[in-house]
Amino acid sequence: MTTGAVAGPGRLLALGRESAKELVQELAQAAVTTRTGVLRVTGEPGGDLHVVHGLVVTVDSPGAPGVRELLARPGRTSAGAADLNLVAMMAAIDGCFAIASGWIGGCLWQDVPEGSLPPEDPASPVRGVEPGWLLLETERRLCALARGRVSPHRNHLQLTERGRVLLSGPDGGHRREILLWANGRRSCRDISILLSRSLYAVTVDVARMLEEDLLAIVPVKPEAPALEPSRNDLIRTLLPRRRRGASGINDMLPPRSPQPLHGRRILTPRRIERTQ
Repeated sequence: MTTGAVAGPGRLLALGRESAKELVQELAQAAVTTRTGVLRVTGEPGGDLHVVHGLVVTVDSPGAPGVRELLARPGRTSAGAADLNLVAMMAAIDGCFAIASGWIGGCLWQDVPEGSLPPEDPASPVRGVEPGWLLLETERRLCALARGRVSPHRNHLQLTERGRVLLSGPDGGHRREILLWANGRRSCRDISILLSRSLYAVTVDVARMLEEDLLAIVPVKPEAPALEPSRNDLIRTLLPRRRRGASGINDMLPPRSPQPLHGRRILTPRRIERTQ
């Protein structure tokens, strides 16, 4: 593992944007002061960076699979200490990439209570990585995908006609398993978690498949503008509707009998007696 000085925002072009500067500065300060705590990054997807004595031990983010999910991927056979350490380190990098490739709202520290150590995860025996190296690896991944036309979190993916043809065939490798989950409602992040595979690796494959016309990004449908009610409709809505008999006037004052019109006489039927 490469170590070195903590990279500053000036050296990290992709991480140099305003939203990520605070993350870089907080990790740089933690490395200098050998701080222990949890650096919570708010945003979408956001996440927690667990720091012990200035080293990043784990990165938990809903935007990328964790160590347990990566170890549970079908086909993985090796589970030795060296393999576990490598998977934990790669999960930390992938979690940091997931956070940095999304929207960052802010950072805040949650200190570990004095005299207690953070809980050890037997599935994550990583000794910790230098914040500077972690940021440089994250920067490298962001730059590699900078020219791509897909967001790991926002864009939903659907099959093209060429993608359907490839999916119907016997071959396809990693691309086939991505095509199986591309239904127009899932993003790279969704597929990554479903496959228990690195978010960065899935996003790289998706970017290539977009270039090969195997996948397409679902166009965002603009929201239909709300129709403004006309003035007459608004008046009808505001004015109370009258209901026959609602005033109760007929209960208090019974209706008058019909009156003859001026100059006219009301004819009453004559009773006809029946003769035997």
